Amino acid sequence: MNTREATKALRALGWSTRTDEVGDKGALFRLPDRIVQILYGIRSFRDEQDFRAMLSVSTDSFSKACVEIGGDLPDHSPLIVARKGIHIEVPEILEEHVRQASERSIAWAEAQDLEAGLLAHASRPTDAPGNRPLLHLAALAVTGDVARLKSYRASFEAGDRLGFVPYITGDYIDRAVALAEQYASN
Repeated sequence: MNTREATKALRALGWSTRTDEVGDKGALFRLPDRIVQILYGIRSFRDEQDFRAMLSVSTDSFSKACVEIGGDLPDHSPLIVARKGIHIEVPEILEEHVRQASERSIAWAEAQDLEAGLLAHASRPTDAPGNRPLLHLAALAVTGDVARLKSYRASFEAGDRLGFVPYITGDYIDRAVALAEQYASN
């Protein structure tokens, strides 16, 4: 089996698939309260094939908050990322292996504590690198932590960026505050 055939097998199992701008394959599976994502591929070696998948899980509210606060982003922002992905190494990858990978991915996602994931992002320091500050702001917004976000806004207005990476601007904070106020009122 090749990656294209694995994609067809995942679709048959109910996954929606996509290829990103650099050719990486991804698939999403919607559960009632969460979205499972895998980034996957098959590599062939001399006498075996290797199916690998990286796993993450999120919610619509968290992903939408990331987009609303951060702008032009993918529609799935991982709330929790698996430390260990799926790795199936056999002489030949078959549909059965893709089904096993699907079931294992869904079971892993169902076992994750989404509230703990939100709280972990909300407790991150403001000077975290990469996309962690955006995930931090989204978690604070979704949990309705208006007071903390308003304190960030006051610090920004006073010239203290709190160690946030350069791409986090006052506009990000303002959008996070507005979103948090919506969540807090619900």
